[in-house]
Amino acid sequence: MVGPSGTFEFLGLSLAFRSSGSGPALVLIHGWGANGREWDDSGWISALATGRTLIIPDLRGHGASAKPHDPAVYAMECLAQDVVALLDALDQPSADIFGYSMGGTVALWVAVLAPSRVRSLVAGGVAGESPRETIDMGRALLGLEPMTSRARRYREYALSMGEGDFAALGACLLTGLPAPPLAELAVYGGEALLAAGENDRRRDLTEELARGLPGGRFLLLHGADHMTGYTDPRFKEAVAEFLTEVSPT
Repeated sequence: MVGPSGTFEFLGLSLAFRSSGSGPALVLIHGWGANGREWDDSGWISALATGRTLIIPDLRGHGASAKPHDPAVYAMECLAQDVVALLDALDQPSADIFGYSMGGTVALWVAVLAPSRVRSLVAGGVAGESPRETIDMGRALLGLEPMTSRARRYREYALSMGEGDFAALGACLLTGLPAPPLAELAVYGGEALLAAGENDRRRDLTEELARGLPGGRFLLLHGADHMTGYTDPRFKEAVAEFLTEVSPT
């Protein structure tokens, strides 16, 4: 487990995080409908903690952070700015940034908006492959459209993670969770590892984004889908090896 917990204020919002350890800073960014505890539950903490300062935020709308209901405050650029503000609050000039699913999308936006703050980049199963469908799911969760089977699965997943403010979670989905445009990725010249499961609907987008990064490399997790890809031992081994290579402790 990672601790202690804390909060910081940014643009009028109270945002929660946990931090522990010593060594190069590594920020772990969770996905939609989850919170920072998913990194504990999935075994990533034990895989990556040795010799690193782990920084684990609860994104706005999630966990112990503020949960506004205005879709405008959930633009991916806003969530990325929260991560940069957290580095400022902790006096960290730069960090390795790792996110999965929506967290991977946020990680990419951090690299685009503040490339000098990103020592290396890891992103898995990057969200943003179908913004229109994502918006429709948000509308369903807000009761503005009938529930679909996919929206129902998203709702059940969030509840299983202890998340239940669907006014906030639905507002977040109304952004479409777009990834940065390919043309903007070249601003980040550092090393990057992107990965996706073979059966993840986000696979093609994630691979395309990896090709758009000057230092990008792509890992295909054969036989994995979005959920199993996150905890795949091959992914954990690859990330650990990548960080040892580009950001040694």
